[in-house]
Amino acid sequence: MVLRTSFAPASMPPPFAEVASPRLRVCIMVTYDLASPGGGVKHHAQQLAEALRRRGDEVMIVGPSSAPSTDPQVQTFGGIVNVPANGSDNMLGILVSPPAIRRFFREHAFDVVHVHEPLQPALSYWSVWATRHVPHVATFHAYAETEKPVVTFIRRAWGATIFPYFQRAIAVSEPAARYARLAWSRELTIIPNGVPTDIFTPPAAPIQRDTVRLLFVGRIGDRRKGARYLFEAYRGLVARGLPVSLDVVGELGEAEPPPALPGLTYHGAVGFEKLTELYRTCDVFVAPSTGQESFGIVLLEAMASAKPVVCSDIDGYRQVAIPEGSELVPPQDATALEAALARVVSAPTAVREQQGALNRRAAERYDWNLLASRVRAEYTAAIAGHKAWSRRAP
Repeated sequence: MVLRTSFAPASMPPPFAEVASPRLRVCIMVTYDLASPGGGVKHHAQQLAEALRRRGDEVMIVGPSSAPSTDPQVQTFGGIVNVPANGSDNMLGILVSPPAIRRFFREHAFDVVHVHEPLQPALSYWSVWATRHVPHVATFHAYAETEKPVVTFIRRAWGATIFPYFQRAIAVSEPAARYARLAWSRELTIIPNGVPTDIFTPPAAPIQRDTVRLLFVGRIGDRRKGARYLFEAYRGLVARGLPVSLDVVGELGEAEPPPALPGLTYHGAVGFEKLTELYRTCDVFVAPSTGQESFGIVLLEAMASAKPVVCSDIDGYRQVAIPEGSELVPPQDATALEAALARVVSAPTAVREQQGALNRRAAERYDWNLLASRVRAEYTAAIAGHKAWSRRAP
């Protein structure tokens, strides 16, 4: 069943017609389960949508969901299948109903359709075919250090079926752009992930306590997040007698719960309000990921909260972390991680506060209100490009 919205019915002029006002009708498509907690792509889409709405645009988020949504600005479809890849679960709309997709787009008109991860089957595929008369923009998030030639061939072949209907493409980082260019051969604009700096904020006043509070945010069952190396490093910090505690946030998946160590608190999956509070009240953020990360959204959230960062020295994190506010350590090296954390924990509080202040300043460059304008410029370029194409087409 299609949700009621304020979007124009199918009887309105076609979406590629001349837009009478600066307001745009935007469909943002996410290919991952909208109901599951976490997910950088979902957070990206939701925060971009909010920034565009603040500008006056009408935005609907469309995607698969394992639970119904009561939000009139969200349209969900069923048919979710778990596709494990890169050591992580991926809940995708593989068995979504093509007739339901066609019916939805017949009943709703958009000026532009923005598809995140367009090479994910099959929701994006059927949606693009149902909206061939609409301008399209792609955003590529994924990254892999290595890829088998057969996988590259499949991605190129799959892209050849739908990429002709995309006018513009975005990558969230240079690593994501390198990976996307294996399948996408045209112009590619890099617009990074953003952070709502009015939500992820520093504490109102300095926090006084006797311990240094570490924070980890990530899916424990996703081996890429490197939680096992953090637990080993934290065990070493406790054995040294350092005044430290650790908050762990994230789903377990198939993994065992975190070890029972002094000062370690496992929160599980938490809501957005609780997450921002944990960022605000920690002293140091830790991200020991092993790789396959195109961009460090969690780093940005910690930096916007004015926290120093200890993270792995991987491509996606080097795009975000600044030397003045972070320590980068070799991935999959618990000993090096322990040593870096020991240095930060042993440093004076004033040093950590100064690092946090520099990180906050750096994070402000990624505010969604700034980045949304750049994304919107891609929308208007796609609309213009589609008009030119439609004049030439038979």
